[in-house]
Amino acid sequence: MAGPKMSLILQLILAVTIVLLSIFLTNLYKARSFVRQLQKQGFPMPPHHWLFGHIALSANILGSLPPFAHGVYIGDQIRQRYPHLDGAFYLDTWPFGPLILVLLSPNMMYQLTQANQIPKDKGLRHFLQPLTGKEDLVTLEGAAWKCWRGIFNPGFSANHISTLIPGMVEEVEIFKSLLEKHARNGDMFYLEEASLSLTIDIIGRVVMDHKFASQTRHNDLTTALRKQLEWCTTGMNINPLEYVNIFRPFVHAYNTRRMNRYLTRELDHRYSAIQEDADNRNKSVVDLALKSYLEENPSATGINADFKDFAMAQIKLFIFAGHDTTSAGAIFTYHLLTQHPEILAKVRAEHDSVFGPNVGAAASLLSSKPPLLNQLPYTLAVIKESLRIYPTVAALRDGQPHFFISSESGQSLPTNHCVVWGDHYGTHHNPRYWARPAEFLPERFLVPEGDELYPPKNAWRPFERGPRNCIGQELALTEIKLMLALTIREFDFKDDYEEFDALKKNPKGWNVNGQRAYMMRRGGGHPADHYPCKVTFAHAGKEKNAG
Repeated sequence: MAGPKMSLILQLILAVTIVLLSIFLTNLYKARSFVRQLQKQGFPMPPHHWLFGHIALSANILGSLPPFAHGVYIGDQIRQRYPHLDGAFYLDTWPFGPLILVLLSPNMMYQLTQANQIPKDKGLRHFLQPLTGKEDLVTLEGAAWKCWRGIFNPGFSANHISTLIPGMVEEVEIFKSLLEKHARNGDMFYLEEASLSLTIDIIGRVVMDHKFASQTRHNDLTTALRKQLEWCTTGMNINPLEYVNIFRPFVHAYNTRRMNRYLTRELDHRYSAIQEDADNRNKSVVDLALKSYLEENPSATGINADFKDFAMAQIKLFIFAGHDTTSAGAIFTYHLLTQHPEILAKVRAEHDSVFGPNVGAAASLLSSKPPLLNQLPYTLAVIKESLRIYPTVAALRDGQPHFFISSESGQSLPTNHCVVWGDHYGTHHNPRYWARPAEFLPERFLVPEGDELYPPKNAWRPFERGPRNCIGQELALTEIKLMLALTIREFDFKDDYEEFDALKKNPKGWNVNGQRAYMMRRGGGHPADHYPCKVTFAHAGKEKNAG
């Protein structure tokens, strides 16, 4: 009896295998045939293999980069290998991902996100769902997105952000005290860890008028949120084992319970505070949204469950987006300044001019006069140039049958069956549009129009452009300016990759485009290996403090 049963089981396994293999081969044929047709019609792409598509090319590029280098580099690397592909090209890596139309042209990026509104890539929803749940401002579409964007816009306006600077100063002062400790100890530490804790505490103050205190102690919400992000995936994984991680749903559920428990308590607290605040003093982003809710529901005795779920989703989104990319932007700015002492000297001179020579007085001065932060044009240009060199995100949209991208040569590039990738890094480093793109030149953002260095129209896109641009860009720029204003004259930063690589026994020479501080993939582009560094007291800062 055992023999016939085993034979039947083997036959079933063989039949299932044949069916799955036939489905796979059919889909492979369809995918490759579709791209071969595009190729025959003269649409731009690297050399395409009839069986492997662009998998071998992508694998070769990834193999030439350091481990965990971010995928944003792939488009630029292909452009470097095939210089004629400096506007757009198709990339076929099925079954590891969908067909991608990569855009490296400012004009084509304009068509994608400014002149038209097509749906966000489904991979974004896949990535954010464990964090935000069913709906969030990033992936909502149409009237629902417009309604909620309008509710939250006032909380992120420049005028409103300026009123919150005193609270931000308090958080940066804690960050500064941690830097002082490391400067006295002379030890190597990970600047990203300190910076992430700072930016997450700032976003807590801005969004919820709440002190997470992540810089000085454990916080259950922020810990759960950061752990959750480590387990999020877009669903397009290079490592096939990531598709079958059986622990992922359980980790997601556990962290979601922790975050929601914390946020429910805080939302109820904010709701009560607003009802008791006759003078309308509460000004956080969530306060403004709750006030809007109360105006529309004057007889409400509590927060509607649907509103609460949606509000919690947006809070988690704001905390993620508000601390993650801002932290990376700040660290890359510190890094580039240390590599260019002449530019660092100009930044420090500007701060002396605006805040006075007494470095230690800058915090109290900014708390009492927040508009002073807007009198730093050179510092802002430095930050913008840093974000040009290190844009940490990209624009991803789902192609549509009716939607075509017009190239500079007059071709109409179809987007159906594609993910359209507005490649910020590739665009920012494209010599077709930017003069001397590899150089750190803040003057790009100060020269008059017509100058060789003047940024091309629609070419600077770290926060994306158009109606779906980053709602928190004013906050991000304010945070980075504030971090620099309160630290850059007091401390000298220096990366310590040499000691780190020696400790980890890493091979020498790891870099991307000459930079050891390349971007690593952890959602957005993060500084490689959490940016090991050492910090010392700047001589000028010590002398001025002593004076």
